Amino acid sequence: MTNQQPSRREFLKYAAGIAGALAVQYISPLEALAKGNKPERKKSHKKEATPFQQKIKKMRVANYADFGNDPDEVLLAKMLFGEARSCSDLEKVAVAYTPLNRAEDGVAWNGRTLKEAILEPFQYECFNLGNANRDKLKAPNKYDSKSFDQCLKVARDVLSGRYQDPTNGATTYYNPTTIKEPERFKKMQKIGRINTSQGPSKHVFYKEK
Repeated sequence: MTNQQPSRREFLKYAAGIAGALAVQYISPLEALAKGNKPERKKSHKKEATPFQQKIKKMRVANYADFGNDPDEVLLAKMLFGEARSCSDLEKVAVAYTPLNRAEDGVAWNGRTLKEAILEPFQYECFNLGNANRDKLKAPNKYDSKSFDQCLKVARDVLSGRYQDPTNGATTYYNPTTIKEPERFKKMQKIGRINTSQGPSKHVFYKEK
């Protein structure tokens, strides 16, 4: 049996019903905004900080909170106290020049100012959280006032330009009696030890190539 064809009136009535239904369901983007319906936004996929990134942030906050208000000469003296207080004055001068050279070498990681070159995370071991020297740097006069006074004198003389850089541009160093040569140093230019009145320096110096 064939299907019976609808009449013209029935067809128009059916078409009108379909159009009405579509009119109810469709809302233009402009109408949606007018009614307060906000378009759905894509969810951001922000990566969580890694444990290492969290450690860097924690160290940066701690360093600037504890030492960020120190004048440059005091901050430099504290670095010398933590890194080289048992060294000769000439070796102290060499160590003191490393953050100054870092601030001028154009390497972002090394900092752009003396303060950044000293306080940014992992720049100088004595400022690392957990390092035995760190708490002493908060009040070095209470721990060894004579040594700190000498570090302060060297820092002032270096910043005033009284002494030239005995390393010719060193930005870092290490002490072979405490650690082996860091792997990253092999990509740097080795300057070596410097001669002092007490013999060869304890530290071996390097600079960026």
